[in-house]
Amino acid sequence: MLKIDPVVPFVAVPALAFFLLAPVPGHAADPAWVAAAKAQLPPSLVAGRVIRTGDEGQAALIAVFPAGADDPKTPGSAFNLGQVLEVKLKSENGTLSVAATSVRPRTPQDQVQDDMEENQSELLAELGRQKREGGVEPCRISAWSIDKSRKGLPVRAAPSDTAKVLGTLAPPRHTPESGNGEDDSWHVEFEITGYKDGWFRIADATPPGAPYGDPPPKSYPKSYKGTGWIRADKVGGAYANTQMPVMRLLQSPSIDAMDYAPGKDTADPEGNLPIDGTLERIHACSANWALTTSRDGKRGWWRGICSNQVTNCS
Repeated sequence: MLKIDPVVPFVAVPALAFFLLAPVPGHAADPAWVAAAKAQLPPSLVAGRVIRTGDEGQAALIAVFPAGADDPKTPGSAFNLGQVLEVKLKSENGTLSVAATSVRPRTPQDQVQDDMEENQSELLAELGRQKREGGVEPCRISAWSIDKSRKGLPVRAAPSDTAKVLGTLAPPRHTPESGNGEDDSWHVEFEITGYKDGWFRIADATPPGAPYGDPPPKSYPKSYKGTGWIRADKVGGAYANTQMPVMRLLQSPSIDAMDYAPGKDTADPEGNLPIDGTLERIHACSANWALTTSRDGKRGWWRGICSNQVTNCS
């Protein structure tokens, strides 16, 4: 019988405590026992990658995550280690098959390393030490405003349409030099430090064009530079290359979550998601991950979002 254990929160450990259990798999077909084991998961869980294989009598591990982790209404969290499907294997005529399965909390020792693991664990630990506001998911990504209102985008004191307006972000600005910018216009850029219920907490906004040597004149509307909240549907950005082992959108903010193959008109020759000009929408964030929709309409998590409006974020 499948046993479901509670999900455990992220616990910071030294980077050396994370070790490689098995190579990060590519997109080759998994052994038959993998599909059989995944089929025993309840609908509330989605299987990710095999993080440890085994022989007869041993336990293999498959990463599992909440089924709603890629839904903007119930976004996943990079601070949650998730769970693992533990699979006890047996041999039948020389072929491994499933003897028993159970789901248990994932531990730091179950983690799979990648080239950015040390930086990732340090970032999660740093953000985890910050004072938490109720229901706010800590984030660290950069982005820009996609609001086109000539009145500017309101920045509010709380994540609510009825909260006090602290200031506004300036509207897009078109200049002879902005042809390389998003939509042929410069947009206000900012840092995103948190997310809650369809709103992003932002800070350190820069005037449209200023980072590219084309600042607005003094007569142009000013942008609020302090901390405040804007609606998530008013935020754009670009995929950054943060050396994800699989360059595809993922079901949860974890490198070993299930990946989504990009559409044929979007995929590069290797079947991966190009980072240049393919991000259409940012829905939520967690640490340096963002839940996004790409140009082909696929939705999933990507590690690393940047606000460079001129070149790709490699």
